[in-house]
Amino acid sequence: MTDYINELYVHELESGRLTFESDPDYRDTLAKLNEQYEAVWQTGDHNLCEELYSSCFDLVHFSSRSAFFHGMRLGMALICWGGTGLSGL
Repeated sequence: MTDYINELYVHELESGRLTFESDPDYRDTLAKLNEQYEAVWQTGDHNLCEELYSSCFDLVHFSSRSAFFHGMRLGMALICWGGTGLSGL
């Protein structure tokens, strides 16, 4: 089931139906991250800068996927609780 949910998550991302860029808080946070990245870059430690950037985007990916999984499980539980099954969708 987890593999199926992960595939669905990737499909939603690729289809453009799940976009974080439309959220102003996401855009503001990304802008702040870019400023911090530039500050680290200016220190001259480019390896550290690349590691920081990579880790941040890994964190975003995994936290987004976890939130998606939680929403999917909650939705399925509500469908089952409501007794409508998938026909209620």
